[in-house]
Amino acid sequence: MTTTELIDSAIDVIGDLPGHAERLMGWVTANAWWIALLALAGVGGAAAIRWALSRGPMAKRTALEVLPTTGFDPKPEEVIRFGHQMARAHKSVSRWLVSSTRTGALRVRFTCSNGSLSMRVEGPDRAMSVLRHQGYAQVEMRPVEADGRAARERPQIRLGS
Repeated sequence: MTTTELIDSAIDVIGDLPGHAERLMGWVTANAWWIALLALAGVGGAAAIRWALSRGPMAKRTALEVLPTTGFDPKPEEVIRFGHQMARAHKSVSRWLVSSTRTGALRVRFTCSNGSLSMRVEGPDRAMSVLRHQGYAQVEMRPVEADGRAARERPQIRLGS
């Protein structure tokens, strides 16, 4: 086949492009319910795969409790450094197309029990190596109980005494 024959066949295909588009639209309208069913099955399958892959990492989340000492008074530089450390921990968790974004999310929870304020940082196991580094001076970082009860506490708001 020569170059001239290739160019002539390409021109013929381009010239008949409206006819091809018309036949394609006729086929799509005749089989629209099949196409919609396949699209719905594809979206449902992708959601099921994402859900199944996020179950394992959600069960393997750990938490650190950040307890300030009595002389705790952070400087603005320390707050910025701790925020930067949180961002690095979030980036250290690999994300792929099928993994859920909630499995890589970091959560910060402030709790007050018996008059003492504590901050809990919860995240995936892979990010804990970054979070274990000391973020603030005069702060104790310790893991939450092994059974995970404290990491799954729901926030409560109590009004009155």
